[in-house]
Amino acid sequence: MNITSDIHDYEVSNLVNKLIRFIGRNRLEKCLDKYTSSLQSSGKVFREYYLKTRHPWWEAFLEYFALEKAAKSIKTNLTRNIKLLAGDAKKISNLQRLMPEKVKEKYKRDLIDDNRAYDYLFEIQMAWHFYLRGCKIQWHEDDSKSHSEFLVQDSAFEFNVECKRISVDIARKIRRRDFYRFVEKLLPVVQKCGFSGSIDITLKDRLHSSDRYLNALCTQVIDKIRSGCLHGTHQIQFGLASINLQVSDGTIIDFNKHFRTLLERKKHQAHGAIFANSRDMQPTDPVEMTIISEKADNVLEAIKDRLSKAAKKQLDISKPGLICCYLEGIDDLTDLAQDSGLQTMTSYLLSKDNLNHIAAVSYASENVIDRYANTETYFNQGLIYRNPYCKFEQAKDYKYLSNIQSEFEY
Repeated sequence: MNITSDIHDYEVSNLVNKLIRFIGRNRLEKCLDKYTSSLQSSGKVFREYYLKTRHPWWEAFLEYFALEKAAKSIKTNLTRNIKLLAGDAKKISNLQRLMPEKVKEKYKRDLIDDNRAYDYLFEIQMAWHFYLRGCKIQWHEDDSKSHSEFLVQDSAFEFNVECKRISVDIARKIRRRDFYRFVEKLLPVVQKCGFSGSIDITLKDRLHSSDRYLNALCTQVIDKIRSGCLHGTHQIQFGLASINLQVSDGTIIDFNKHFRTLLERKKHQAHGAIFANSRDMQPTDPVEMTIISEKADNVLEAIKDRLSKAAKKQLDISKPGLICCYLEGIDDLTDLAQDSGLQTMTSYLLSKDNLNHIAAVSYASENVIDRYANTETYFNQGLIYRNPYCKFEQAKDYKYLSNIQSEFEY
């Protein structure tokens, strides 16, 4: 057990309360009020698939406060959300002591940003990783010029660290948020008509964000269904709709089997999801929906541009620089380690003469959980590409990464 990083079940309440004090209870309560209002005013699909995952903490705080209100033991009712919240609380509780007051106030604001909290939490995660290794963290606070997130000092060696969260929606023709907004409009009509099955849409261009566009696309598909086009591929104004619907009969299904089948048939660049009714607490009458664009995504190009910009503008050329990227939505980095587009793009970037101050580019996965006996370990897989052309010799062999983890004992 590591005293610094490990968390016992009886510590959770104290850690979460430290985080509440850091953010400020009044500020936190306003955020939760805004969040619960958004949940109440949104549709079920958008609420469950988007709003509840947009910020890493809101669901956890609601669960935590519900347990407190019901006078239930936090220790014996720990959820995954609350465990992760406690892990974040421990990191922030320790690291904020090292921060200048200006930086501390910045994180108090940034970590409750609905749209970018994951970005700032990843900065905390990376600082924590080096803190656990005994390194000194020096936070940059000069806002008059661009700079990295922090400087890491390890005995005689020091390097700047710049953190980037790579969103699943970066440079995509079909954005996750817009996909769920579209489904929110189409799904109730399909279910009201009494159908189950699948609807696969191929767009000529991208899925636009405007309500006008989404309503028009929804109308085009509904018109086909209501005219009796329940099977086959049909032309619509914005592309093609492949429809395979039948009258719902209430049959209980194996949801996991349906989901595996969807993943197998869904094209790599498509967004897809399954929605089902319920009978006797079991899923029935599933509706599968996927959307893809005929035009290719430019995700790797967009990542390359972001990393290049960060290297040139935010990493001082007088010191080695490490760029750390959090790959949102990626649980396993194994297939990306060799002969992947990510490797090719990163190697190309590091070969540039004007980026020879960059020591390496690292990538981190989503949280992975290992369970053993009475212990759960939460960690992120790490993948690093070193720069063989780095002008700082000491930086070439430095061990930057290991799994970034916390353990819960219960």
